[in-house]
Amino acid sequence: MNNFTVRTLSGAVYAAVVIGSILLGKVAFFALFAFISSYTLFEFYRLCSRGETKPQFVLGIITSLSVYVVTFLYNQNIIDSKFFFILIPLLIMIPIVEMLQDRSHNILNIVYTIFGIAYISIPFSFLNLILSPVKQTPDLYKPEIMIGLFVIIWASDAGAYLFGRMLGKHKLIPKISPNKTWEGAIGGTLFAILISTIFFSFFDYFNTINVIGMTLITVVAGTFGDLTESLIKRFFDVKDSGKIMPGHGGLFDRFDSLLFAAPIYYIFISLFLN
Repeated sequence: MNNFTVRTLSGAVYAAVVIGSILLGKVAFFALFAFISSYTLFEFYRLCSRGETKPQFVLGIITSLSVYVVTFLYNQNIIDSKFFFILIPLLIMIPIVEMLQDRSHNILNIVYTIFGIAYISIPFSFLNLILSPVKQTPDLYKPEIMIGLFVIIWASDAGAYLFGRMLGKHKLIPKISPNKTWEGAIGGTLFAILISTIFFSFFDYFNTINVIGMTLITVVAGTFGDLTESLIKRFFDVKDSGKIMPGHGGLFDRFDSLLFAAPIYYIFISLFLN
């Protein structure tokens, strides 16, 4: 099979797994993205380990999972907000553990470990807030709200690819991502607005102006998320973060847009959800 076919089939399986977990319910989605967020952080730490720096894989991933789990339990009104304080000792342990090891580049090791948690784990934790966007009623699960986030991201990606291939001439930020063009970015945004407007027209959550505004800021955030990952990969001189998804690379490659898009999307729906 050629790369396009492999990429298409892999993408279809990925979309089916994500949508399936959403439709199965909060617990299924929570479990799937507990794995995805942890493995994405693992890929990030692996990138950071290409040189002499060595992030703390185990403690970083444990802290990451703690952030993710506590956010879910808090949003479901299972635990109180004071449980977030348990994260403080975990963060304090990172420099302590580093001091107890005989390794070079200690400061960079600490910085990469903590940055990975902030950059990857916290955005993924926002997905748990989107699961039940009205915290006062955590049992009110709105799967279509979560699906809407992925509809926006996927439509933007598809539109950017098609318009970029057909019309792309002017590079967006060539020093970071030489394949992205202004034509692709604009086309992807317009296509995402069209698809999301159609999708949300079946639900009485947002008016058309809100959908357009929500889609626009989510796509812009997602684009910068994509570019940020490209900047990181260029810094470490790698093409893909991994090989877990044939034709797509690693999970970090696949979910880079989501890291910036999810928090922005949540902020918007928390303000305008009917």
